[in-house]
Amino acid sequence: MDEQLFFLINAHHTEYFDAFMWMMSQKTVWILLYASLLYVVWRNYSWRGALTLLLVIGIGMLITDWGNAHLLRPWIGRLRPSNPDNPIAPMVHIVYGRHGSGCGMPSAHSANMWLLTYVTYHWLRSRWTAITMVVLTLMICYSRIYLGFHYPGDILGGFILATLVVLMLSRIFKKLWHIEPPLTVRLVWLPTLVTILTIVSFAISSACITFQQ
Repeated sequence: MDEQLFFLINAHHTEYFDAFMWMMSQKTVWILLYASLLYVVWRNYSWRGALTLLLVIGIGMLITDWGNAHLLRPWIGRLRPSNPDNPIAPMVHIVYGRHGSGCGMPSAHSANMWLLTYVTYHWLRSRWTAITMVVLTLMICYSRIYLGFHYPGDILGGFILATLVVLMLSRIFKKLWHIEPPLTVRLVWLPTLVTILTIVSFAISSACITFQQ
């Protein structure tokens, strides 16, 4: 079932969405969003809240990214769909000749984004920020399947990993975790605005790339 759902997503592609999904999947393009989230936390909680946020997310992503890549994935041993060693690789739609290497279960992208979504919502308590981060997480996860780097099951595994990490961190940083939010949270619209503008820039850039081809 997991393989069938993967092909259902991966097989439906266009030149436009090849470019769009490629941009969505890159980690560095979201630096401005990360900076805006940190800035909003700083404005509402001062330096203590910002440093706590950085500490929690830093330790969390050390597990969901480095620990995942070097411990969990080799132990589980599930090859990425587009890995040339995977028997289904010849049937996978490859974008820009980029094959996935190694194993992909669980997905670090989904784990990192879900961790970030939960932690920032916990700090800001903003419905709009939560909706923005959930939609963005789903879009990035979809892009990973579209590009052939992950099965849907890998994405689900990333969500489960992030949830376990959040539960662990909330126990370890119990005193720091429970920071009382201000009565009025300021600038909660900023991450949403940055996300929308970034995605719009992807849409325009993808259209330009498609037109040139």
